[in-house]
Amino acid sequence: MKINEKTKWNGVYDVVVLGFGGAGGTAARFAAENGAQVLLVDAAPYGHEGGNTRYSAQHVAMAHDRKKIVEYYEQLAAPYNFDQKTMAAYLDGFVNMPQYFKKYFGIDPFIWSRDNQPGDHLAKKKNLCEYPEYRGSETFDFALIHNQDFDAELWKVIRAQVVKNAANIDVWLNSRAEHLLQDEATGEIAGVIINRNKKQYYIHARKGVIVATGGFENNKQMQQDYLHVTKLTPLGTLYNKGDGIKMTAEVGAKMWHMSNYESLGILPSYVIAEGENERGRQVSGWQNVKSGAIFAVADDGTRFMREDAKFRHGHIAEHGDYLLPHAYDNAWLVFDNQQYQKFVLEQKQGKLKYGKFFDKVVSAGSLAELAQKMNVPAANLENTVLQFNEFATNGKDLEFGRAPESMTSFDLKDDVHAVKLAPAVLNTQGGPEHDELARVLDVNNQPIKRLYTAGELGGMCVNRYQGGGNLAECLIFGKIAGENAAKLEPIEDSINLTGKLPRINDLLDGEKDDQIELGQNQFLGSSEAGIGGRILVRVTYFDNEIKKIEVLENHETEGIGAVAIDRIPQEMVSNNSTNVDAVSGASTTTNALKEAVNAAIKKAQNSSKGE
Repeated sequence: MKINEKTKWNGVYDVVVLGFGGAGGTAARFAAENGAQVLLVDAAPYGHEGGNTRYSAQHVAMAHDRKKIVEYYEQLAAPYNFDQKTMAAYLDGFVNMPQYFKKYFGIDPFIWSRDNQPGDHLAKKKNLCEYPEYRGSETFDFALIHNQDFDAELWKVIRAQVVKNAANIDVWLNSRAEHLLQDEATGEIAGVIINRNKKQYYIHARKGVIVATGGFENNKQMQQDYLHVTKLTPLGTLYNKGDGIKMTAEVGAKMWHMSNYESLGILPSYVIAEGENERGRQVSGWQNVKSGAIFAVADDGTRFMREDAKFRHGHIAEHGDYLLPHAYDNAWLVFDNQQYQKFVLEQKQGKLKYGKFFDKVVSAGSLAELAQKMNVPAANLENTVLQFNEFATNGKDLEFGRAPESMTSFDLKDDVHAVKLAPAVLNTQGGPEHDELARVLDVNNQPIKRLYTAGELGGMCVNRYQGGGNLAECLIFGKIAGENAAKLEPIEDSINLTGKLPRINDLLDGEKDDQIELGQNQFLGSSEAGIGGRILVRVTYFDNEIKKIEVLENHETEGIGAVAIDRIPQEMVSNNSTNVDAVSGASTTTNALKEAVNAAIKKAQNSSKGE
């Protein structure tokens, strides 16, 4: 939107950062450390900030050899174009990542190839790189905060840096940026409109605006327009709705690789279908969905992928390229009763990491009846099973090349079953193009004055994605954007300021405990070890017994983390001990609960001693 000298402003900052994920948090931190007064804004409510960084594996891409990593990334991008200077800045960051961790986090990073030991809580990897056949791939590596992953630890370190700089950073959560404000005379970005508590605030940015709002994983219309799919199920944050794309487009930004997105899944790029506005579950190590009398079918009741394929963020080999399987609207897993019993056994053994699985199963006495329930052609489904059985018997999948040992013939003497699948999205890569200084470019490849971007919004993945690359660019271009915006000369024109906004930091205000009511023999305990940050409990404890545990605050991942929050406190009370078994798939949440309850019990014991 255009503004002029008559525009009325509600507040003034040096730098406004939109989006509080890894990129936005990093940008705000470095802008503040370079002397700027910063406003950091995020659409998520308190405890759900963090963007996709919070939900990611926490693997940060790095490299040991500059020449080899360039060669590797050229092949990842081929046959598409990219800006050489911007890619150079990106890959320089890869090579310097261990120094980044030491200098800016105060941490000697856990480097996968050097430090990984048997027993570490890390996902198993045959190769660190996703495309080991590409030249130079051997130089690729991962840097982590410690020898665990999928625990939001990198995100918590970034968040802690924002808190550390709270004197220079205000944080508005549950607040959505709506429009960038562009001076009609100079073309400079002068501020942003933010909707907070159903009121619009015109916030002036004296130096610059950094847009780090992520992609459009939760915007069905943008998915249809840019990806040509009906609907994708998000695996990360539920708050990335494409706001940054809309805002930067309004001020003339040039977009690039808008059709590129990444996925994961229980099968390549597919998860079990969920309800509206629910995250998909990325269930790892669940081999029974891709081995046995089981396969995936599309809308017409026929197979459409090699179910056991090695998939690179959802991409699988197809005719000399690596592509995401088509996003079908009515895809299903189909399996026989022998396979069903394998899932039952997994559940009994505590290995089935998806508690709602059996609620989602559709069963029938025949393939024709099952096809009707699935809304697929019965003849096609019956022929698909017959063909699959023939492949399994002959030991060769002539259609997709699935491993013979992974195929078992269907036993049609008993019930047959199906579970609905949904195409998934981890993150989108498209958005406004930026240069090596993180400046947003217009359609003529010229920088839009005082506008920067970082992270997955217009990220560096042009074609094939290498895991860890997005987190790396959050750190690399978040720092570049924050520093460069803070160093600009401020806009000195007098503005029409209507009053003075109070300083607000929703991040700090959300952690105040002094107004929590405590009755007799009640004590607070907290832990920062949860995947979403802090878990706060109120424990009633006397006569050396845990009488009651109330979880007052938690920000754990929807799904299995919520199961642990519900179950573990009850088990602790029943056993009068925090030494209870972890909920399968939610060990991080379980351990954080134990730590919080133990902290409260320690306070109770000290209180009884008069300490």
